Parts: sequence; C-alpha cells; structure tokens
Amino acid sequence: MKNTIVPIIMQTYNRLEYTMEVIASFRNHLLYPHQVIVIDNASTDGTQDYLKLMKKLGYVDHLILNETNLGIAEPKNQGLKIVKQLAEVYEINYICITDNDIVPPFIRDEGDCILGKIIKVMEAHTNIGMCGCDLSVENAPDYQDWWWKLRQNPSYNPTFAEIVIGFWFSVFRYKIFNEFEFSSESLYGRVDESIRNWLSYNGNKIGLIKGVIGEKETIPKVGLHLGWVEDQKKYPEYVAFKKNERHKSEEAWKQKNLKW
Repeated sequence: MKNTIVPIIMQTYNRLEYTMEVIASFRNHLLYPHQVIVIDNASTDGTQDYLKLMKKLGYVDHLILNETNLGIAEPKNQGLKIVKQLAEVYEINYICITDNDIVPPFIRDEGDCILGKIIKVMEAHTNIGMCGCDLSVENAPDYQDWWWKLRQNPSYNPTFAEIVIGFWFSVFRYKIFNEFEFSSESLYGRVDESIRNWLSYNGNKIGLIKGVIGEKETIPKVGLHLGWVEDQKKYPEYVAFKKNERHKSEEAWKQKNLKW
C-alpha cells in the first residue's frame, strides 16, 4: 500500500527574504505528509544558493534551477512532471500550488494543520476542485480594499473565492491535471485566472478556508501575503516587470478571446 503525500509546488524568482519565510513556515506549520518542490526562475539575489542549502538540509525535497526566467506557467508544468514521478511511489490525491510570498496560517486543532484542514473540507465537499487559505486584510494595499468588502458582502455568484483566489496555498484535486496544462501569453499574468476559469467551466467549485472549522463556529486563522504591500517599496523593479507582463497577457486574452 502506498503512503499518501501532498506535493507542494512553489516557484521562485528573487525576493529571497520572502522565500526564506515561506519555507520556514512549511517546516513549522505543516504536519500533514508532504514534499516540497521548488522551481527557481534564474534568480540573481542569492536565492539559488539558499535553495541548494535547503535541499541539502532536507527542507526542500525536489529542486529545479532554471537558467532563464520561464515565466510563471512553465515552472508549474515542470513541478507537475515531478509529481507524476512521485505518483509512481506515493498515493497522491491532492497537490498544493503556492507562491513564494504566501505564508500559510499556523493551525493546531486536534493535532491537525492548515493542509489537513483544507483536505478535510475537500473530502467532505466533492464538488470543490480547488481550495486555498484566507489571507490577512491588514497587509493588503489600499487599492484592493474592494476585494475585502466583496468578501464580507458577496451579492452574487461567483463567490469571493472564485473571483480573487490565486495560488494562496491552494490545494487541487490531482486528477484535474490529467487534462490541464498551464500556459500563459506572457511571462506573468492570467495563470491563476486560467485554472479558476477551467475549473468553473468543468463544474468545480472553489473554496476559501477561513480558519479552524468546528461544529458551531469558525475561528479565523489567516495567512500572510508578504508581497502585497512590501513589494512596492522593496522590489519596485519586480512590480514594474509584473505589471508590464500582466498587461501583455490581458491584451492577448482580449484579442484571442481566451477563457483559460
């Protein structure tokens, strides 16, 4: 009988301090059996040396160091190839795809963790194809305030989660990727929209876990999006690059009438 694990796919491109905090959170916050897969997009700020050390220490289980920046779609496909290899040895029903600036919340409830909690929700609701963790409003920039208002007062479907959730420590049913491959019209942009749209088109719901779910109440336990506010001050070149590439992708989607 195969042991069950959840592979966690994360790609990196500079922003070393974020990556350090996120990998530390995996080590300290997660109890559910998992393996960490990191794909680096030719970082130049010491990230690759750090990741080599984490691989040597066993904090990163699988590491790919790309020689050029392949964008945000292809590294996910590289990670999925490793997952296919792991599936020959382990039982894999779920995979997690996250960004290197997302710190999952610390949850300890009856010996469980955030990863185990998300999986329990998905096992109880088989129509959920993707479920991520909620993030703190305190570190969201002012211009995204409407996201949080919508979250509190959703007035129509799709829900808040289906509109805004990106790779926020998001867990997917592994069988989904038998038919899906990540693609992008630029180095950045529309990749999270594409998987959300594809899931919805195929009848899957998208969940957003807000904390410890008990019989009568939900105790909010949220994660952190390190890059929402700090990127503007610490990594202006990265922000400019991301904005430019996202514009390219959005224009291509409009011209080609792409849905995912």
